[in-house]
Formats: sequence, structure tokens, C-alpha cells
Amino acid sequence: MQMLLLQLLNGLQLSMLIFLLAAGLTLIFGLMEILNLAHGAFFTVGAYAGWLIAKATGSFWIALVAAPLIPFVAGVALQALVLQPLIRRGRSSHLDMALLTFGLLFATAGTVEYFFGSSFYSIVTPPVLSGQVALLGVGYPVYRLFVIAVGLAVALLLAVVIDRTLVGATLRAGVANREMVTALGINVNVVFALVFGAGAALAGFAGVIAAPIMSVYSQMGIGIVVTTFVVVVVGGLGNLKGSFYGALFVGMTDALAQAYLPEAELFAIYILLVGMMTFRPQGLFGSTGRVA
Repeated sequence: MQMLLLQLLNGLQLSMLIFLLAAGLTLIFGLMEILNLAHGAFFTVGAYAGWLIAKATGSFWIALVAAPLIPFVAGVALQALVLQPLIRRGRSSHLDMALLTFGLLFATAGTVEYFFGSSFYSIVTPPVLSGQVALLGVGYPVYRLFVIAVGLAVALLLAVVIDRTLVGATLRAGVANREMVTALGINVNVVFALVFGAGAALAGFAGVIAAPIMSVYSQMGIGIVVTTFVVVVVGGLGNLKGSFYGALFVGMTDALAQAYLPEAELFAIYILLVGMMTFRPQGLFGSTGRVA
């Protein structure tokens, strides 16, 4: 029983970490229909920025706040200077965007390795989040509980912003009727660039959060972006609620497979993906319309 509880907590922690990445990807696809394979690059950039800032200041918390600003700026620049001009020239198909951002993902990994080498780094866990607490007789790391709490808080915050605020209403209106929103004096291109930057910042934030429990290395964004896409597809493309539940499905599947079916660890989530695409290709919440 204690083994099962431990694995469920591990699955929940992994789910919330993946959700932080999937939320940004979902926002970008849901609002702009851009298939952004470079999302893993923002995860890598955020992790390295966090590592450098933590190393310079000695503070995990300063790194957590400051590091996501770098992928935010990079995301805004990418959307405004590269993707938006391509869309205006009619190169806005999913294939066009996927190929471009696929190249950016590997170019970023190569550039990071060129400057920082192939070594593995980590951010030291802050003292207040070190150690373990007892949960129903199971000792569990405080930092992993912190990751779970952050993921749940971000999910709640995004749901409120998208569904309950004027900003969220403006974003949804921009997607549904871009001309009408533009006629109201709102620069939709600026709004979309900021949303793209926010999605990139979420990925960078996830990179910093992951750094104390995962190694920081140049290829870290390539593997996790595949898992993130599985989450987005399972939940329903562009659906924020779907990404949350999709992350739970994928995270739990991965954690339980590692514990009870280690020989299936490497492909368990892909079986989940194949099953979803076979029996419900629109994803868990694809038929209910987009939340984001």
C-alpha cells in the first residue's frame, strides 16, 4: 500500500511538471493554432538561465522569478519577428510551423551545447524545501510536494484568467473574430506575441522548477517535448482543461509503469497515445470546444 501511495505521489508530481509545459503549448496552439515544436527549447533556456542566475546569486527564488523572463522575451521575438511575418506570407500551415520550430528546437540544443558543453548541472534545492515529510507513513521529499502545489496553483490561475477576466475574453474574441477585435482598437498581433511569450515563459518556469530534481543539460528539451505533445493530444489540442487531465493520465501512466512494469517504461505513454488516437482522436475534451 505504501509503495502504491509513493508511486501515486510520484505520478502526480510528474503530471504537474508536464502540465506546466503543456499549458504553454496549449495556450499557443489554442489561440494561434501554431504547432510549436520549439517549446522544448524554451524549457532548456529557462533551466540554463535559472542555473546561471542561481549560481551567481546563490538564490533559487531569484532564479525562479528572473529566469522565465528570458524565454518570455525570446518567445515574443520569435512570434513577432519570425512567425507572424511567415503567417502574413501565407506560410501558416501546421507543417510549415512544425518544420520551422523543429529546426529551432535542435538548433537551440546545439547552441547550448556549444557554449556550455555536454556536462550535467543542477540547481541546489532551497533549505526550506529540503528534507522529507511523513504522509500516511511514507516519507516524501518536500520539494516534490512543492512541485505539485505549484502545478495546481498555475492550473487554477490560468483557468481564472482565461475564463473570468477581460484579458481572457479579449484573447478568445481575437481567435473567434480577429477583424472585430482589431476594429475595437486592439492590436491582435501584439496580444498574440505576448501570449506566445507567456507560453514560452511557462516552459522556462518549468525548466527552473525541474532543475533541482532533473539534470540540466543541452538535450533536456528534446525528450520532454515529445511527452508534452502526448499530453496535449490526449487532452485535446488547444484545450487547457484537457491538458491538465491529459498530464494526469500521462504522468500516472509513466510513474506506475516505472514501478510495476519497468520493461514497458519506455513505451507505456505511447500505447496510451495510440489508444487515444484510435478510439477518441479528438482527445479527452476535444469535442467540448477549446478552453484556451
